[in-house]
Amino acid sequence: MLKIVFKSIIILMILFADMIAKENPKAIIIFDASGSMWGQIDNVPKITIAKDALKNVVKSWNPDIELGLMVYGHRRKGDCDDIESVVPVGEVDKGKIVKSVMAISPKGKTPISRSLKKAAKELKYTEDKATVILISDGKETCDLDPCATAKELKKQGIDFIAHVIGFNVDKNTDKQLKCIANATGGEYFSAKNATDLNSAIKSVAKKVQIVQPKKLEYNIQITASETKDSPKVKAKHIIYKDINGIEAEKYEYICVSSKKTPCLKYVTPGSYIVVTKYTNYKVKTPVTVSSENNLTKLNVIIGQTGKVFVSASDIGDGKFIGATCTIYNEDKTKTWKVYAKNKDSKLGYRQLKAGKYFLNCRYNSFKKKDIPVEIKVGETTKVHVTFSSFYLKSKCLNSKDRVKYKIYSKDGKYRLKKSVKCSKRVKVTVDEGEYIIEGNVKGMKVKTNVNINSNKTKRVVLDFTNKSYKKEK
Repeated sequence: MLKIVFKSIIILMILFADMIAKENPKAIIIFDASGSMWGQIDNVPKITIAKDALKNVVKSWNPDIELGLMVYGHRRKGDCDDIESVVPVGEVDKGKIVKSVMAISPKGKTPISRSLKKAAKELKYTEDKATVILISDGKETCDLDPCATAKELKKQGIDFIAHVIGFNVDKNTDKQLKCIANATGGEYFSAKNATDLNSAIKSVAKKVQIVQPKKLEYNIQITASETKDSPKVKAKHIIYKDINGIEAEKYEYICVSSKKTPCLKYVTPGSYIVVTKYTNYKVKTPVTVSSENNLTKLNVIIGQTGKVFVSASDIGDGKFIGATCTIYNEDKTKTWKVYAKNKDSKLGYRQLKAGKYFLNCRYNSFKKKDIPVEIKVGETTKVHVTFSSFYLKSKCLNSKDRVKYKIYSKDGKYRLKKSVKCSKRVKVTVDEGEYIIEGNVKGMKVKTNVNINSNKTKRVVLDFTNKSYKKEK
């Protein structure tokens, strides 16, 4: 069974995991030190040919591309797990790599599949792009099918590609090695002698070293949280051009970030102002995007929040009513609407920054003013507003006659009016206090004073039956 003469794997890593920024590519050379490397071509040992070819490539290697060296079969005979990272991938140390290559003495087997897996794993192929170069003069001697391994790595990887060089191999081995390249979208090279091997290695190395980084799909990532270390929250982000510290009239982009997914956009490098909307607050954050190929990360700190829950009811019968309320911050420079919960609604919540506020609520034309509210971090403050009420009814000579009601506060300020049949009872909800109630039936007026308090529902009756309907003079 033929054995692999020389196997070289280079994984080019342009770090696109999570579409982050451009970083230097990384490469690993895996050197086959199996026993068959002592075979000769034109009276020269294959190990010598491989060392010289590899030495020449390393000496001309682009220092911007990180490089490592992995060797198998150089320590023990018959051991399919004899695979070692002799020089871990990192900043290029050409002297160390060449010295390590020249010291290799072939001994063992050729575990192609295991070497592919180990190299791919070392370079985090499931997170980053990986380009592999394999050079071999034989086929797998440990596992069943390296082509199947290559297909699986391609399936699992971000962008796994294997370029393969067959070094003086027979037709069956040529077919197996070519399958590895085809399965991953790579290229296959056939090298029959030292000249071919040198040319093939240089061609693939050049391809790796001149690879240009792809343009990022996005170069700004925006998230939001209440504090620096708290979990991310859902927020809307509007990106404006920064014009001398002020956002431009028209926005450039709008996007939403959530607890798990950031806002991701590609913008032209420059200065921007990000207006972030979270619940009922806006936060403006200046940001500079300096590059097309570097990711700018922005986490907008909103400030800690809590919730207020407002409900309202009639003190007389205890039923919920749908009051309209307004929350003011302590200096009354900002306001937020909230609709008090009633029996038919789930409204009533408002999320705001922690702090002290005032609450005004209105039902019909009556108000409850300046109710103090303190919202605490991570808590829900419950506020229940009560309105007093009374039932208004009239006695008329004819129950079908209509009565027009007017209600005034004690100071004479008009508060409410109603027009109903005399037979109908009207429920009126008001603030506690003293009121003047006026009824008018066909021009005849009846007035009464009433004091509404929260002890119980009042019943007010206007009597039009003791005199005929004559317009008062």
